[in-house]
Amino acid sequence: MRGVDVQARSGFHVMNITPEAGSTKTHAARLVPIHEHLIEQGFIEFVRRSGSGPLFYNPRTDAVKQSDPLKPRRSRADTARAHLSSWVRGIGVTDPELKPTHAWRETFKQIADRVGIIEKIHDEITGHAQKTIGRGYGRPTVEDMAEALKKIPAIQSGLRHSSRR
Repeated sequence: MRGVDVQARSGFHVMNITPEAGSTKTHAARLVPIHEHLIEQGFIEFVRRSGSGPLFYNPRTDAVKQSDPLKPRRSRADTARAHLSSWVRGIGVTDPELKPTHAWRETFKQIADRVGIIEKIHDEITGHAQKTIGRGYGRPTVEDMAEALKKIPAIQSGLRHSSRR
């Protein structure tokens, strides 16, 4: 995610998830509204302070030359992902069946189902294809998704995950 990918739209903020910033599940760009709780926690201010480039790592350190071709350096994005995984484990998400940076989409879909967000909308948010061609017609708008996200409760500090998928 880059700072340039966070945009203001009609009274709310969105992330433009785009292949230009890094890999995406469908190799296609999509707009996803940002949950109000992230904004309350200062995400937009963080983006402003970070600038237009990558938000979670310093891209300048990628320019360091490889010293040993048999031991390639991990990219800064991979290193940031590993740090995030460690942090998630440190706050109590200890289920060994969950991959901390992979399970976010699944967790979101479980919560979306529980709070009554229709599948068509949460599929659009997560970038999942509709099950049938007919369901793909009339895709939800960014406004539809932003309204649906209001149903997702704010995450309370001390969150623990112990149940299996």
